[in-house]
Amino acid sequence: MQKKLVQSSLALTAAAALGLGSAFVASPAMADNGPQKLDVQNDAQVQKALSGVEGVNAYGAKGGKLNLGVEKKTDEIKDLEKKFDNVNIVDGIKELKPYAKKDLVGGAGYQANTPAGSGVCSTGFSGWDGDGNPVVLTAGHCSKVIEDTGEINGDSKIGETEKPSIAEANGGEGFKPSGLGVVGEWGYHSYGSGDLLEGPSDDWTEPKPTDIDFAVINVDKEKYNVKNGVTDWSSADSDDLSTSLATDIAKVGAHKETTVEKSGRTTGLTEGDVIPFEEYPFEYSNVGGRWVHGFGVTSPESDPFSQPGDSGGAVFQGDTAVGVISGGGPAADGSQFGWVADLDYSLEQSGVDFQVEKPGDETPEAPAAPKAEDQTIEPTGDVTGKAEAGAEVEVKWEAAKGTQAAEDGSETVKADKDGNFTVEGPKAEGEYDFTATATVEGQESEPVEFQVTVEKEETETPAPAEREINVDPKEIAASDFVKEDKGVTVTVKGFDEGEKVSLKVASGPENVEGITLDETANENGAAAFSIYGTSEADPSVYLGKYDVNVTGANDTDEEKALAGSFNVVEDEDGNGGGNDGGDDGNSDDDGNGDGGDGGSDLPRTGAELTGLAAGAGLLVVGGAAVVLTMRRNKKN
Repeated sequence: MQKKLVQSSLALTAAAALGLGSAFVASPAMADNGPQKLDVQNDAQVQKALSGVEGVNAYGAKGGKLNLGVEKKTDEIKDLEKKFDNVNIVDGIKELKPYAKKDLVGGAGYQANTPAGSGVCSTGFSGWDGDGNPVVLTAGHCSKVIEDTGEINGDSKIGETEKPSIAEANGGEGFKPSGLGVVGEWGYHSYGSGDLLEGPSDDWTEPKPTDIDFAVINVDKEKYNVKNGVTDWSSADSDDLSTSLATDIAKVGAHKETTVEKSGRTTGLTEGDVIPFEEYPFEYSNVGGRWVHGFGVTSPESDPFSQPGDSGGAVFQGDTAVGVISGGGPAADGSQFGWVADLDYSLEQSGVDFQVEKPGDETPEAPAAPKAEDQTIEPTGDVTGKAEAGAEVEVKWEAAKGTQAAEDGSETVKADKDGNFTVEGPKAEGEYDFTATATVEGQESEPVEFQVTVEKEETETPAPAEREINVDPKEIAASDFVKEDKGVTVTVKGFDEGEKVSLKVASGPENVEGITLDETANENGAAAFSIYGTSEADPSVYLGKYDVNVTGANDTDEEKALAGSFNVVEDEDGNGGGNDGGDDGNSDDDGNGDGGDGGSDLPRTGAELTGLAAGAGLLVVGGAAVVLTMRRNKKN
């Protein structure tokens, strides 16, 4: 976020200076005897306020405050601090020295030759430009011929690479050419804006957006190949640094305020801590008399993050390239301070097209891993998941540890246009460990793991229907009762299909009993019985109340017989003939039944009730009617 804010402020100013316009909020001037706020929307006022101020070695702006770093607070600095309450002065900030050793014999990475002698710098990041040509990123000051006065007098010439086994990073004492030849020629290169900070006393040199320390080497591809990655220096003895890498570089990005690593020819692979902006609120630092945009890194003096000769060295966090070494020096607290030219900012300002993969040789991106949840299926049921549309999905499975299932297998299927895929699961019951891997354009995804349980579905036995009895009618005239097509119908349900169902006339007039009828329950568990009298000549013999019980062959000891009753009454007390439909389907004793099926579509077993003398009971023997008639005639 800081970088974006700084860069947007830079874009607002038309002057060749840091865009202070958005770094402050204009406010009315205070009284002459009190502190004021600097109106940075006005470049002329900023220029006037900082005129005559020398010795500024760090510069930063955030939240409406200008932060200036100086080695010592001069009277001019103190006056500036008193005059504006939004100018923060931090003392003890020294000018940094560029980390290129002009008079060093031997170098890590490559030589930078000047008329005055050879300097040594470190390569930063290897890659390719937009046309696929090999390039190396490094520090811009390595490309310049810098006089003792600080003036720049042309460009240096790139020399040979260094023999790694002799480098200081490997315990060597000096530079020895690798014998592979000149690395290449300078492409884009910039060190600050070209203006020295020390100028006439009435001049203030403000930082500019283009104040970067950054250069590109166009590599001689007849002599060198480039390889993505940063060396860890562990293979230096073999004189081939490319065989042991600290990391591959996947991208260029903004630095994070955490641990950072660097690889360079003087100190090798080192580690430091990025100084949070809140502790060191500067975006620009004075490196060799010129502003350089970047960020600070601190490290112990005994184990410095960088040293002279590490200039241009690769600064990275994980697989992200974040900068190149620009300069540094001892800090006031005894630690070591390093300044890193931030790479994402430098590339943006320079417009350089840098790629970590050679254009045209990029490996297609691997597809995302399929998605599949743990699932339970029946034997040979569908195992389902989701992947990239059209992907070839290889599904493998094996019996999980401890399971009795023994079917391992695999199948490759194609995901449909919506990405869904389905394979037939194992037949044997048990637990299975599954994996699914998607392949798209020859690139294979990471596998997804999930578990499939194969088991037969438990068929729930439906709860038996509630048993019911329905007697229709509940009351019948004697003249109707002796008609076969009328009589009384007893309907029951709630039994098992095919079960033998028995009806017993438990009691009747003059203690009638002993009549039993059998029927088979239909597919709905229902049965029906028809009861009527046969003595049409004297229907009165049937007058009275009849109790019936119905039981099933599959009854348990806990199940009670269904009980119902009906009454045969004198004609004048009855309904005048026919069934009255008054029965509500409930039994007299337990309330079972709600009308049942009415018996209209059920087979009926008819009980022909022959009237007998008192105590003789009800019989289904047709001949008994004669006996009844004779006995009743004798009585008369």
